[in-house]
Amino acid sequence: MGAGRACAALVALLAARVAGAGCPPDCVGGGHDPATDCLVEFGGITSTDDSCTDGNPSCDADAIVNGACTFPLSVCLNVPGDPRCSARLSASPVVGPVRSEIASTLGQAVAALDPSRLGCTTPGVAVAVGASLRGIAPATARLVITGRSASRRDRNRIRLTCRPAPTPPSLAGVIAPIFEARCALPACHAAGPGSVAPVLAAASEMHAALVDVPAANVPSLMLVRPGSVADSYLARKILGKRITDRTPRMPQGCPRTVPAGGCLTDAEIAAILAWIQTGAPDN
Repeated sequence: MGAGRACAALVALLAARVAGAGCPPDCVGGGHDPATDCLVEFGGITSTDDSCTDGNPSCDADAIVNGACTFPLSVCLNVPGDPRCSARLSASPVVGPVRSEIASTLGQAVAALDPSRLGCTTPGVAVAVGASLRGIAPATARLVITGRSASRRDRNRIRLTCRPAPTPPSLAGVIAPIFEARCALPACHAAGPGSVAPVLAAASEMHAALVDVPAANVPSLMLVRPGSVADSYLARKILGKRITDRTPRMPQGCPRTVPAGGCLTDAEIAAILAWIQTGAPDN
C-alpha cells in the first residue's frame, strides 16, 4: 500500500472510531442495576475501564503525540432499547469528583443536555499524561457520573488511563507553538527589546536556545538536558519544583495570577517533559 493510501486508511479508521462514539445503539452501561442503567450510558469506549497511548489513532481522537489522550467518550442520557429499564432521569446527572477539572468540564457538557430526553454530549474527554520531575508516566482520570430517577439512582464509575507515547512530540508541531503562545511575550522570552533569554519566539532557533545550554542562574544545570527531566532547569521552572535559585515558577504568576499568555495546561507540561525525556530532538 502506498503512503497516500495508508494515510487515507488511517484517517478513515479514526473517522470511523469517532463517528461510532455516539450512542445508541453502541452504548456501554456503567451501572450495576439493570432497572436504572439506561439513565446514563456511554459511547466511544468499549469498557468503563479504558486506556490509550498518546497519539494512537485507534483511541486518541487527535492522533497527535501532544501530552494527552483525547478519548472519544460521550455521555448519553435516557438511552432506549433495554426492556429491563424504563426509568427516566428526574434531574441532570452529577459528575465528580468535585476537584477534578476533567469532571467539571464533562459535568458542564452533561448539564447542557435536557434530562427528560435522549441526548449525548459531544465526544471528547482529554486526559493528560502524568508529569513530574521523575518524568512522564501513565495517568488515570477517575470519574463518577450519577443519575437519579425519583428515589433510585444509576451510579457509574469511569477510569480513563493515558499512557506516554514511545516517540517524542514534534518540536515544530507541538512544543514550539506552546512556547510561542505562553512564553514569547514582551518582557518575557520574545525577540524584542526588554525580553530575556532564552528567546522562544521562533521554532527554527528554539532547539539551539534550549538544549545543552547552561541556565544563567544555575550554570550547573542545562536549560534542557536531553533524556533527563530532573536535570533540566526548564522542567523545574514549569513544574515549580526544586528551583534552587528561588526564582518564580514559569510562566510567571501561575497558577494563581494568570499572565497574558495564560498558564501551561497539564497536557502542555506533559508534552514538554515528554520531549525532554525522549531526547529533545530538533524535529
